[in-house]
Amino acid sequence: MTYETFQATLLAELKGHFPPDTTITVHRILRNNQVAVEGLTILESGFNISPTIYLKEYYEDLQRGMSFPSVFQEILDTYYHYRPTEPIDLSFFKKFQNVSSRIAYKLIHYERNRELLLGIPHIPFLDLAIVFYCLVTSGGPTNATILLTNDHLRFWNTDRDAIYRLALENTPLLLGSRFEQTSFSVSSPIPMYMLTNESGYLGASCLLYNHLLKQLSDRLDADLYIIPSSVHEVLLVPATVHMKPADFNRMIVEVNSSQLSSEEILSDHVYYYSRSSDRITM
Repeated sequence: MTYETFQATLLAELKGHFPPDTTITVHRILRNNQVAVEGLTILESGFNISPTIYLKEYYEDLQRGMSFPSVFQEILDTYYHYRPTEPIDLSFFKKFQNVSSRIAYKLIHYERNRELLLGIPHIPFLDLAIVFYCLVTSGGPTNATILLTNDHLRFWNTDRDAIYRLALENTPLLLGSRFEQTSFSVSSPIPMYMLTNESGYLGASCLLYNHLLKQLSDRLDADLYIIPSSVHEVLLVPATVHMKPADFNRMIVEVNSSQLSSEEILSDHVYYYSRSSDRITM
């Protein structure tokens, strides 16, 4: 069964399962690093919001040998698990004062997201971009977020710099940080430390926290190599280790190509933090 046939068959089955006044659509969504995915939404009568179910992983289950009825049931189970129990009041999002305390930032790669960046407020940072979102809910395995666009800013009559100032204050307060030792290789251990936020979701943004890298480098008594392991976390290595940036770069490229999905990749090279200048460089 092709992916297109899978989508058409799924839509037909879903329309037979739900009442006729249910709106069921599959739409293409542009995500991080220009990754386009197909998202399914099921909007039942009386509801004004629906979870988006990304179909590729279910199609991959089908390709691995799972029967279509089993895949169909998995999709239904996912929908019923995440669907709201009642209509949600979205009017809060219309007033800037209601969302200003929930605005946070994240880091994405600049060049890989040129098309996306055309429509969203952003600030260049090295070869990355700082972009902004509204944190709707937090505390689960992932956080429910709404990416802020230029249209949002026009509607709220605000600008990028105002959003940035809010995010600088809000992000550490809303998401916190986590710093713990890990290991790259059991046979040849390298002192390595993971830095992310409390949820582990979009935690590479902790690099931007005011004074945090300075505090960590003072604690380790060394400048730091910063390995962008994903958009969710970075790895910090004391610059006293006997490894060259080229060695780190080879490791990063290998991990990006073999262990990460395309949209989780942050960058493919190491960064350097200097304690004396309190700056990150490429």
